[in-house]
Formats: sequence, C-alpha cells, structure tokens
Amino acid sequence: MAEETKNMSHASKSQTEALFPQSPENLTGFELLNRVEEVSPLVVRDDQYEFSWLEEAVKKARRLGTRFSLVDTGFLSQEKIEWLAEAGADVYSSDEVNRELLQLEFIQLACRRGKSILAYFYRGDLVSNSESSATQNLNSLAAQGAFLHLADRSPEEMEMVAQLALACRRAGSWLVYYHRGALENSLVSVAEAGVWLHLSSRAIEDETGEKFLLELVNLTQKRGGNVVLYLDKELSIIFLDDFLRTKAFLIFPHQIYDYRSPYRPLQDKAGRQKLDWRAYYLYPRLWK
Repeated sequence: MAEETKNMSHASKSQTEALFPQSPENLTGFELLNRVEEVSPLVVRDDQYEFSWLEEAVKKARRLGTRFSLVDTGFLSQEKIEWLAEAGADVYSSDEVNRELLQLEFIQLACRRGKSILAYFYRGDLVSNSESSATQNLNSLAAQGAFLHLADRSPEEMEMVAQLALACRRAGSWLVYYHRGALENSLVSVAEAGVWLHLSSRAIEDETGEKFLLELVNLTQKRGGNVVLYLDKELSIIFLDDFLRTKAFLIFPHQIYDYRSPYRPLQDKAGRQKLDWRAYYLYPRLWK
C-alpha cells in the first residue's frame, strides 16, 4: 500500500500535463533491477535508463511474473520499443508523442507477441467524419487490440467514443473513458458499448443522479465494462453500499477514514476490490 501511495503521488508530477510521470528516484541500473522485485507494476519512462538496463529489467519482470509499464516519451526508436514490448513491457503512449500510425501498429503487434498491451491516450479532436485521419487511426488501433484512453469529450463526440469502444471490444481490448463533468445522457451510449467509465462523485447531485449512475453500471457491465467512482465528495452511505454491491469500483483518493467513521467499512470493502490494471492509464486516477 505504501508503494502504491508513493506511485500515485509521483503520477501527479509531470512534464506535460501528466502523461510523462517523473522518475520516483534517481536509480542506478542495478537499483532498477532490484526495484522490479519490489513493485508491480513498475512504471518507467523510456528516457530514464540506457536501453540495455531497460531490457534486463523487462526480462526480469517477465521471469518474476510482475508487470513493467514503459512510458513512451518518443525518446526510443520504434524498433527498441517493439523489442521491449515483445519481451513483456506494457507500452503507454499518447498522441503527445506524435508517433505515426504505422509505428503504433508495429508496436501493437509486438505487444501481442509478447502478451503485453499497448495503451494509447488520445487527447486530440474526435471528428465524427469517418474519413478523418484521426478517426481512421484510432479505429485501426482499436481493431488491432490496443487499449484506448479518452477523457472529457463533448456530447457531439460521444457517438464516436461509443464506436471506438465497440471496435475495442471486438478486438478483445477496452476503451477507458474519464469523465470529470456532470452526468449526462450521452454517457448512456458509451456505457452500452462496454467502456470502463471513470467518474467523480462530484457529478452526483441528488437521488436522480445516484439512480442514473447505477443504471450506467448495469449497462456497461452487461458489455464487459465497469465503472470506477472517485469519492471526491461524500455521498450517501446507503447509495455507496448499493454501488459496491454491483461490483463496481470505489476509490478514496484523498483520505483514510478513522475507524469510528461510518465511511470506514465502505473504505475497507472497497480496498479489498482488485481493479484490473488494464482499466486505467498507469495509475488509477481521474485523468483529464
């Protein structure tokens, strides 16, 4: 738990809006190999170490059965990223890196061979026109099994989000969607497509919102997705208990409740849940 908390705190420090986390420590190559034994998943940027150390660390993680998360900053060539992916590294890239589609497709193929994943965070515009290059590229990546991550889209873009989620499902991957605003009807279509939906409790204002969220949980779970709710604002104990009974996920990002608090049993119950590592980008947090 201490390592998990440390990793989440480092996620908040970034070079560009947050997708490139800073190194937790200034480790030597030998210390990196030791850390593979201590932390899973271990998050490392591709520009932190010489390639040979990264390669050894990835191979060691595979031998130990632990996960190695490689953040693609564009520093390494496509071929070296492929090599690490095939050795077992999960690759986390984004449109901020500006890799060509063909490069990403080769990386995804390497991930498939290595039984790892390519997680791709797209922050650019989503155009409803199916002929747009961005739309074509995302559809291509989804069809090949990449895990797509999107955040805070306009209601007009949600139809495209749902289409991409369906393409991911057909290929055996997921689309993960982070929504920081109010609950809105456009979320129904993406829930029906089976997304993993990350939400803040601030989006829920009354009992109507609680019922709507439970309906979203039901819709997305039927299609293989789920909901991850971040308790940024306290909600009704009864509602939160109902929420956890659905097997959706509740995260307490800001505090540990005292044992006398009525929220403590809920926090303990939520802490026993195991959120699939593929259901978030690097760390379980509400990305924007």
